[in-house]
Amino acid sequence: MAQEILDILVPYHIDMRRIEVDSRVGCLYIGFDDIAFKDLTQLLADIRRLRGVTDVKTVHYTPSEREQHALHTLLEALPDGVVAVDLKGIVTMATHQAAQDLGVALEALLGQSLSQFITSIVFERLGWATLEGGVTKRVRLKGQLLLLEMRPFYVSNENAQQVCAGGVVHIRSAQRLGRQTSSLRKAPDAEHALQGFFNPSLTKSAAIKRCLAFAKAYVVNDSPMLLTGEFAVGKKRLLEAIFQYWQQQYLEHAAVLEFVAAASLTPELLSYQLQSGGWLAINDVELLSDDCQQYLIDWLKDQPSRLYQMEAPSRVIGLSRLGDAALRQQDHLRDELYFMLSAFQLFVPPLRERKEDLQGLCLEILQEASERFNEPTVGVSKDALAVLKMHYWPGNLKELESCLYQARQVTKNGVIEAQDLPLQSADSMSIELVEGSLDKTVKAYEAEVLRKLYPQYPSTRKLAKFLNVSHSSIANKLKEYGIV
Repeated sequence: MAQEILDILVPYHIDMRRIEVDSRVGCLYIGFDDIAFKDLTQLLADIRRLRGVTDVKTVHYTPSEREQHALHTLLEALPDGVVAVDLKGIVTMATHQAAQDLGVALEALLGQSLSQFITSIVFERLGWATLEGGVTKRVRLKGQLLLLEMRPFYVSNENAQQVCAGGVVHIRSAQRLGRQTSSLRKAPDAEHALQGFFNPSLTKSAAIKRCLAFAKAYVVNDSPMLLTGEFAVGKKRLLEAIFQYWQQQYLEHAAVLEFVAAASLTPELLSYQLQSGGWLAINDVELLSDDCQQYLIDWLKDQPSRLYQMEAPSRVIGLSRLGDAALRQQDHLRDELYFMLSAFQLFVPPLRERKEDLQGLCLEILQEASERFNEPTVGVSKDALAVLKMHYWPGNLKELESCLYQARQVTKNGVIEAQDLPLQSADSMSIELVEGSLDKTVKAYEAEVLRKLYPQYPSTRKLAKFLNVSHSSIANKLKEYGIV
């Protein structure tokens, strides 16, 4: 049938580019350039008259052409370059990124020996069939460090045997690898941003549970907000999570969250920010100048009439390290603006009020550190955790992160012990010999430890479970030391 079809094409002077047969579905595909509609109609009629032909249709591409287009599109979408060569090292396919890495135009790369551009490897003598598991090689081209991941590819011969036909070279640069790793680390998961804060290991304390309940409620609220909390308690991160969750819920992907310093704002700059759309977060809102406060007061009063205008931002959020009482007592922030921003209040608790979450926070920080530095994950011993829970944490999450980062460099066995922690706090316990007796000294130290731990585990059963001792033993000690 293929021969009969080819005979029909001859009078039409058709330049055929390919012919394919798919015996599974009984189709024969012929690829050629467009011809006049009149000739095409006659050609289709001639083919239909052939014995065994049930139907004739026109398609844009043959199956192999569609597959090649899809493969090429996929390879071009990769952040790194890809080159395919035959057994003689001649480039048969390449992406634009690969050509850019090699410092040559794509047209000049195709059909040439790859050894011309990567002179440290003789590709025509590489012996692709022997590289079944692939091989990786570092090279430097034009001052750039590149990682070549080379692997052979196979085709089926007439006996259905897999025969090596060449190789594929994946060109990865150290610079791109660093950017990709950094982006992966920092890229927000918009769909689960706020839900990530509800990790059970991070939300054992009543203080953080209350905070997150209010945070989730704010997603459906369109009022201004006053977000308060001490230094490094995670105000910015929480607000970013709320914003991302709001974006996903309401499909507001064009909106942006902008953080600005109150002390740097002028009325003109504030006006520009308010007209830019999105969410405007003002850091240290109590430091706004009088002119900016008046402008913001007037703008907030005008919001109901501007609610449906395109330029109106969705939210205005004031951030402050001062607590609610301190904000009201200081003279600089006007009462009128304070009460406008306080239409919705959200307080992020300090670390000392959420010590039940310390274990989960430690594991999260250490996991992120292991991914960042590409090193094995480090654990935290029970003794070290007890020391962490007795610390006051004036620097909150930033201090905890710095403490763990230093401890993970000191520890020798993959688990942070109490002696690895660089904690020197004013409320740390000093050990002095009591009445010249070791027994009395140990008991005094034990009493002090239990006195500090009991508020974090306010029942004998919880404390016994944490310390891995019997319930009756802890109950007797708490009674002996007058703690309960």
